[in-house]
Amino acid sequence: MTPLVVYTGTQVWEGRPYIKESRKGHSEHGPGLYFTTRLQTARKYAKGRGTVLRVEIDPRFTWLEDATVPIEDLVEWVSGRRGMRKKIEIIDDILTRAGRGLTDGSGRVSTLVNLMVNYEAITGPHGPALAEFLASIGIGASHVRMSGNEEWLVLFDPSKVLSWRRVEPGDTEELPSVLRRHG
Repeated sequence: MTPLVVYTGTQVWEGRPYIKESRKGHSEHGPGLYFTTRLQTARKYAKGRGTVLRVEIDPRFTWLEDATVPIEDLVEWVSGRRGMRKKIEIIDDILTRAGRGLTDGSGRVSTLVNLMVNYEAITGPHGPALAEFLASIGIGASHVRMSGNEEWLVLFDPSKVLSWRRVEPGDTEELPSVLRRHG
């Protein structure tokens, strides 16, 4: 399979990538490593002395937007999180919202991610724990459409990073869609 190719701007990237804890307002699309198809956006996030990387990602995973699991799995995961803020509200909302339009007791996993972001429960250790949970059920990333043709990929499963290198002068300004079909 052809890898997904994206850019990221980072201050420090040493060794294998991993999901770190984030502060309030720094994970608005979920817990993970953030990538873009636009080189200029990656440069902005590198903030001067940072590094802009071209990253290849293994596309063999389920996108968050396509994922459903039994609702009780979502509730059980939230119930098991010690010290999570708004736990009762998140569980109530999962029970009322995650299964809308579905008839088999399954729920959209994206509902869990959105609720944790909206209730600001994704900070501290809960963000990396959520990313680990998502990766454990085969959900590798989320797709976010930005303005114009720009797309973001929020990677929950760092083991999907195949390679990375510093951006070179000949690298293209705008990469192809990460949703293109692979074969």
